Amino acid sequence: MHHFALVTDSTIDETAAYFKQHDIGCAPLAFTIDERTIEEDCGQTVSFHQFYDLLRQGKTSTTSQAKLETFLRLFRQALEEGKDVLYVGFSSGLSGTFDAGCMARDELAPQFPDRKIVCVDSLSATGGEYLLLDKARQMRDNGCTIEVTAAAIEQMRLHVIHLVTVDDLNHLHRGGRLSKTSAVVGSLLGIKPIIWVDNEGKLGVGGKVRGRQKAISYLAERTLREMTDKNQVVRIGHGDCPEDAQALSDLLLRNGVKSDIRYVGTVIGSHTGPGVLIVSFFGGARKPE
Repeated sequence: MHHFALVTDSTIDETAAYFKQHDIGCAPLAFTIDERTIEEDCGQTVSFHQFYDLLRQGKTSTTSQAKLETFLRLFRQALEEGKDVLYVGFSSGLSGTFDAGCMARDELAPQFPDRKIVCVDSLSATGGEYLLLDKARQMRDNGCTIEVTAAAIEQMRLHVIHLVTVDDLNHLHRGGRLSKTSAVVGSLLGIKPIIWVDNEGKLGVGGKVRGRQKAISYLAERTLREMTDKNQVVRIGHGDCPEDAQALSDLLLRNGVKSDIRYVGTVIGSHTGPGVLIVSFFGGARKPE
């Protein structure tokens, strides 16, 4: 019997088996592509390969945040079972999803005065959000209280480093991250921007590398330089480019660092496009050199 229930959202980019095995509630965000709106379900309705192929064909995918009704249902179910609720959510700097979770907390708290509902903004996404959620899961399973767990996650969150490179700058342009001129010139020159997540959970550009292989090497070098514990398992996410993800993993392994590889999901992938590579790990300060 867990001391408290854990809830997160689909942007941690994990498998359905992970949520089931560890008894974690998941609030799905949604994407709309090819005139279909689908709630994220770990690639079961539309496979990740199929999704990224649609993007390669020129289809546009738009996204929407998780619904308030979903959080109300997930929270209420746990509260009615006599459990407190800890929600570790997608960065408020990238989505309104976390605010929806907080609204559900505020609506339900008066109805369950003897229970606690704690919402922690991860200020992270995809693999970084997973790292924090899984730390919370480990602490819960080891008997930590909801207060101790939430405080620890809040302390850790600014030490979660995300390093990102994309293969097609036009997706960043459509998302408002790059001007059209920069996207066109960068594509012609083969420039690959290195993107990071700042202390407000928003995206920033921390450097530019020319060429895909140099970008992969750069991600590995930065990870090895900035990670604080070489025994930690790094999370690598990819946008339907498993060979590149494996190449990055191999570079890390040569230096004694293990990694787990996952697909970047459909919501995050809608804004990054095919070919995105994301490496997430615990390090020092988020701000790049």
